[in-house]
Amino acid sequence: MTDAPTSDVVVVIPAFRAASTLADALASVESQTIAPREVVVVLDGDDPEAERVASDWTQRLPLRAEVQAHAGPAAARRRALELSTAPRVALLDADDVWLPEHLASLVDVHRRLGGIVTADAFLWTGERTGTQTRRHRFPVPVPERQLVEILRENFVFIGSLFSRADYERAGGFRDGFTGAEDWDLWIRMIRAGAVVHAVPGPPTVRYRVAGHSLTRAPEVYDRYIAVLEAAAPACRTAEEGTVVSRRLRWLRARRRLARAYAAAGAGDPAAARREATGAFRGSVVIAAQAFCLFVAPRVAAALGRRLRSGRLG
Repeated sequence: MTDAPTSDVVVVIPAFRAASTLADALASVESQTIAPREVVVVLDGDDPEAERVASDWTQRLPLRAEVQAHAGPAAARRRALELSTAPRVALLDADDVWLPEHLASLVDVHRRLGGIVTADAFLWTGERTGTQTRRHRFPVPVPERQLVEILRENFVFIGSLFSRADYERAGGFRDGFTGAEDWDLWIRMIRAGAVVHAVPGPPTVRYRVAGHSLTRAPEVYDRYIAVLEAAAPACRTAEEGTVVSRRLRWLRARRRLARAYAAAGAGDPAAARREATGAFRGSVVIAAQAFCLFVAPRVAAALGRRLRSGRLG
C-alpha cells in the first residue's frame, strides 16, 4: 500500500469477537489500489487477541485502535468517526474482506455522483464463495423509488461509502438497533435527500454469511421491528405508511414463528402452539409452517433441525 495513492477516506471497523477474522479484513484494506487516509478500529475490550492483531497492523496501515468496553456497533462506529477527520467514510465489518478495487470503485462513483455508494458482494461462508451476490437478492431501486423501498427492505449493503456531511445531516448512527443500525441510518439519510448509487461491475467484497437455517433467532426480528417502528412516524405518504404497516405485520408474524420453533425445540409444545397461533396472519409460507407447528410441534421442530443441518432427503 505504500505506493498506492492516498484517498480522503476513513475506513471504520467495529471489532467484536473478531480475533479470528480481523487480520484478514485489515489485509484486504492493505491490498487496495488506493489507500485510505485513516483506518479506525474500535474494539469491545473483551478480546485481547483482537487487540493484539490491531496493534500489529499499526505498522502497516494508518491505523488507530481504541477499546470501548461494552459498546454496541452503533456506538463503536460513532466513536470511530469522532477519532477521524476524513470527509468520506467507508464501512467494513471485521469479518468481511474487500477485493483490491473496492475502495477505488466506491470513491470514483462518489466523486461523480455523491450520495451513498454501495458495492455488490459475494456471499461467503469463510470457506466457500457462492456464485450468488447480495445485489441479486437486493437490487438498488431507481432514485424515485428508494425512499419507499428502503422501508420495505434494506437494499444498501454495509460495504458502502458516504460523506461525513450527509452522515451528520441525518443524525448519524443511533443506539437501540444493534445488528440493524445501518438500516436505520440509510432510512434517515435517504429521507434527508441522499441518493443510493450502485457500483457497476462485479462484486468487490466477500460478505461472510452464516449457513442456511430454517428460521432466525427471535431477537433478530426485534431489531428489524424496532427500525420500522422508529421510522413509521416520519412517513410522508400513504404508500410509505402502507409499506411499513405490512412489513411490520410480516416481521411480527415471523418473530412469533421463530419463537414457536424455539419452544418446540425446547420441548414445550404448549408454548409452541401459542406462538404458532400468533403467526397465522403472516404470509402463506409463514402460516403453513405455523400450522405444522400447531398440529405437531415436535415433528416440526425435528424437521427444522434436519433442514438446518442439510440432512433432509
